[in-house]
Amino acid sequence: MLRRSILVSAIAAAGLLAAAPGAMASVISPESGPIARVELDLPASNGLRAHLETSEKEVVTLELLSEEQSVTYEVQGEVTEAGLKVRFGRLGTIDVAFTPTTTLDSTEPSEGCTGAPRTLREGVFTGTIDFTGERGFVRIEGPQATGSMSVISQWECPDNELAPFRGGARPALRPKGDDETASLHAQSRKCSCFFSAGLHHRSSGGKSIFYGATAEIREAMEIWRVTSVRAAAGAFTFDHETGTAHLRPPAPLSGHATYQRRPGRDLWRSTIRVPLLGAAPLRTDGPRFRAMLYPEYHFD
Repeated sequence: MLRRSILVSAIAAAGLLAAAPGAMASVISPESGPIARVELDLPASNGLRAHLETSEKEVVTLELLSEEQSVTYEVQGEVTEAGLKVRFGRLGTIDVAFTPTTTLDSTEPSEGCTGAPRTLREGVFTGTIDFTGERGFVRIEGPQATGSMSVISQWECPDNELAPFRGGARPALRPKGDDETASLHAQSRKCSCFFSAGLHHRSSGGKSIFYGATAEIREAMEIWRVTSVRAAAGAFTFDHETGTAHLRPPAPLSGHATYQRRPGRDLWRSTIRVPLLGAAPLRTDGPRFRAMLYPEYHFD
């Protein structure tokens, strides 16, 4: 499942996973206090998985997942070595204190630096865990949950102790466009929403993918809803020479669509509906929906 490809990875967030203290090579400013990061799994109803984690700027991300769908809530919270407090508007509150049980890692300051160790501990978060998703799609409640707390303490180091920059990872190369590869993207000016289809290696075992997502800001929360499914290659047929495409996504999506490249404005006719956790299905039709067919695969 491509939860954070294309729309989500490009716009939602770039990696809120808590880094282990031992992996921290940069030097934290002496003027700042310790940075606490929390990561924990929560008990969720209706067969969903719930995962919560925080960033160094105390942004709290709560993600609800099924096999093909996800919804992510991002909101500012309070994160300290003592615990976590965050309110998701009218949907609920998580206010828990942390009791460590195991130290997984403890990293002393680098040579020439001074400060407290940077630690990664597992433990129990105890207090209030109360969250109800829109339209009652999920219920999260309980007196406690297990998880981890990483504390990245400030280190004072000489200026020349900064780790040298060695360059980032090389970007993944995308395959060149050919008759075996295509992507179709449709979006509307009426909503912050997106629908895509992609196919690579059409005649040699390739699978098509269909992907729908919406975004909204409500009660100081950024909310992202995503549904993605895979199907046989025949569910997305296309012809780059004529500029045409036909889409028949599998359940839980419904409906079908056709695309025709034309001078002025391409023709997009769709009855496809994308179900979303906690919201009405995404409709992919209407005069404000525009679609384009590309000869590249945009799902890397």
